[in-house]
Amino acid sequence: MEYIYIKRSADDNIIADYKERFEKKTLEELVDAYNKETKCGIVGVHQQALYLIALKEEFKERLYESPVYLEDYVLGLVGEIELVN
Repeated sequence: MEYIYIKRSADDNIIADYKERFEKKTLEELVDAYNKETKCGIVGVHQQALYLIALKEEFKERLYESPVYLEDYVLGLVGEIELVN
């Protein structure tokens, strides 16, 4: 599941808004939000890409890695995840 991300001028503000919401969620809620995205897949909507980028940032801040990746404009998901311990 991948999406070619092309940044738009308003993206940073939208990502920051999503990120602020994610900061208030538990790790379990973040995992649930991520797994929900893996079930529907990346559908090619720019707004979903912004949501996933914010989710990626929150995972990286909390766990130092993320199941969402963004490499050379390619945004993707590694598949469902689960919390251990």
